[in-house]
Amino acid sequence: MPLIKPRRLKEGSVVAAVSPSLAGPYVFPRVYEHALSVLREELGLEVVEMEHTRKPNYYIRLNPHLRAQDINDAFNDPGIDAVLATIGGDDSMRVLPYLRTNEILKRPKVLMGFSDTTTLLSYLSYKGMVTFYGPSLMAGICQIRHYPKQLQHIRDMLFDPRPEYTYQPSKYYSEGYPDWSIDGSIGRISKKKRAPKWKVLQGEDKVTGTLFGGCIEVMEIMKGSPYWPPHYFWADKVMFMEASEQMVSPVAMKQIMRNYGTMEVFENVSALLFGRWRGYTYQQRMEVERIIKKVVAEEFGRPDLPIIMNMDFGHTDPQMILPLGVRAEVDPSVPSLTLKEPPLL
Repeated sequence: MPLIKPRRLKEGSVVAAVSPSLAGPYVFPRVYEHALSVLREELGLEVVEMEHTRKPNYYIRLNPHLRAQDINDAFNDPGIDAVLATIGGDDSMRVLPYLRTNEILKRPKVLMGFSDTTTLLSYLSYKGMVTFYGPSLMAGICQIRHYPKQLQHIRDMLFDPRPEYTYQPSKYYSEGYPDWSIDGSIGRISKKKRAPKWKVLQGEDKVTGTLFGGCIEVMEIMKGSPYWPPHYFWADKVMFMEASEQMVSPVAMKQIMRNYGTMEVFENVSALLFGRWRGYTYQQRMEVERIIKKVVAEEFGRPDLPIIMNMDFGHTDPQMILPLGVRAEVDPSVPSLTLKEPPLL
């Protein structure tokens, strides 16, 4: 299947804000509006809202087809260049049956979000279109002025992609945001901490493959559905995973990893990448690492499979933008992650 790449953005490009899950703009309108101002002032983008972007939570929860309508309409509109999720949530899975997939694939556009937006990103990637696992408007874009290098990262990925791009680890990171209901908290981040170094859990050889992955809990919801990739899909994948603020327990992680092993995912993928854990204690992180290595190396016989931990994507800031479907190289000896082709035309 040929890879379907959207066109790159430029100053003046039009971005559609969509709410595929939680009604974030309705609940926290000032956070949302601040994010829109960042797009306009820092990136020179124009923003349009879809019909149901600001609808109340009870309304959009009862009407997943209307959330899908917004996505379908955004892709169908020739004046829109990109589609960005306002925030995550917990039920975007219910939107997938209403997507006009074939029409979306005929009009590819930048689609970006994370967490619960994993549903849209992974499904459309499985269908052949490059999608982007990265900051949402309200969680990441809104606070981006605290991480100036992240603005350049967005330009490098979405405006001026290179033939090759090597990701750089951040020196500091933050977990979550001050209470959005309190005045003065808009656009702020929690206290910065020194970022843990990328850690090679196992593996020595340089490998290549195509990026695929998302939020661990959301991918669990998708398994067994018509929107989950078949067995043959996993060959030659660089799989990335990260956990939400709900924190996957070590026991649950063991079962999830065993499930992937039984599905023969570890037998087929080129590498496993894990994002920084949010909210975990040092002891919890060590226990999860022990479990991952034990399941992959001992129980499923892949001690050679490169596994890198603590990478800069997921539910902490700043977030690397990972283009699903794009070829990448993983070098455990550095460690490093390099895109081997531009994600956009």
